[in-house]
Amino acid sequence: MPSFASGPDSGSVPFREVLAVRSASLRRGGVTILDDVDFVVEQGERWALLGPNGAGKSSLLSLCGALVHPSSGTVDVLGRRLGRVDIRELRESIGHVDPRHAVRSPLTCGRSSTPA
Repeated sequence: MPSFASGPDSGSVPFREVLAVRSASLRRGGVTILDDVDFVVEQGERWALLGPNGAGKSSLLSLCGALVHPSSGTVDVLGRRLGRVDIRELRESIGHVDPRHAVRSPLTCGRSSTPA
């Protein structure tokens, strides 16, 4: 497991929060998509995000994956605050899968010769 910093500009002190969204709002074209959202994921946790169409699930995941910045509030990913970190460097440590993007390489599925 990687060593995470304890805060946005910290060294190598481990911390528990892998992702912290605090009082985050997201506005696009004058429309509020997310309003005052708080969401924290600690090391070892697994989450599922459920809700109806238009509830803001994809928008929240875009914040979490450092694809967009909040209009207000803060987002810390792996101990680094969006807006204070080289986003290209941070994205090297993030795995983000968007189901809206088509698969561009041929994927195959087959049987393994080794027993499970």
